Amino acid sequence: MIIELPQWLEDLRTAEVVRRVRDDPRSVGESLLGVSFDVARIEVAGGGQANFDEPWGDFNPDERVLLYAYCLQKGHLEELTAAFRMLFANKPVDAPIVLDLGCGPCTGGLAIASELGDQPRFDYISLDQSIAMRKLGERLAAATNQMDNVRCQWAGDIASICWQPAPGWRPVIVIASYLLASPTLDATMLVEQLDCLLARFGRGPVTVLYTNSVQSDANRNFPIFSEALHRIGLMSSVNDTGTIKIERSSGVTDRALRYALFHRPSRRTLALGD
Repeated sequence: MIIELPQWLEDLRTAEVVRRVRDDPRSVGESLLGVSFDVARIEVAGGGQANFDEPWGDFNPDERVLLYAYCLQKGHLEELTAAFRMLFANKPVDAPIVLDLGCGPCTGGLAIASELGDQPRFDYISLDQSIAMRKLGERLAAATNQMDNVRCQWAGDIASICWQPAPGWRPVIVIASYLLASPTLDATMLVEQLDCLLARFGRGPVTVLYTNSVQSDANRNFPIFSEALHRIGLMSSVNDTGTIKIERSSGVTDRALRYALFHRPSRRTLALGD
């Protein structure tokens, strides 16, 4: 599978991320806001695992998140676009509720919007502890017409999610992309909270999409996460590593990806108790 991001998404990143970095007076030559690419990616952005609401040196949280988006977000967009293309290979879902756990700057929302047609309609609930990440995500979503029919919500934790509609039968897609790389994550508690939220959404089918790097430390919590999902009825249908081909102006490159799917069908029976 060869993945190339749609032009609207490339244009969005150019306007809202790349130009904001390159047009900054501190960006001279190959430097990004005054630091090298490697320093920006590894130290300022922490490889994606930093506490982005704390300053780093002279960089404020918004600048740290901007450098994260410049250095790392495009690769994650490409991976999630590939993952959704595989998920929707037979038929795209209609008006899903999309819950993006550890969303970063709307990465999952933009990726799924690129795969659901020209005027996608879905609810996007963006969950990230970082205020700066959520701010950039909200700005990116507002800056593209592709998200005009998407109802977005930005929350710092599951308890803060506001869901007013009555429980229904809409499909739910949960994105867990690079989430388990965090050594402080309690995967069991996360799934317990997720189960309560899914009950508020309704009784429709639920799919959990997991992507990560192939490095073992990044997947350290996957067995616990998988077992907890099984306990709430989400069964594993795919659990594999593979390579996707990314097409860029510089040519086609290979990118290794850990990919897993969990699914729970619609609940059509009502337990009335003893």
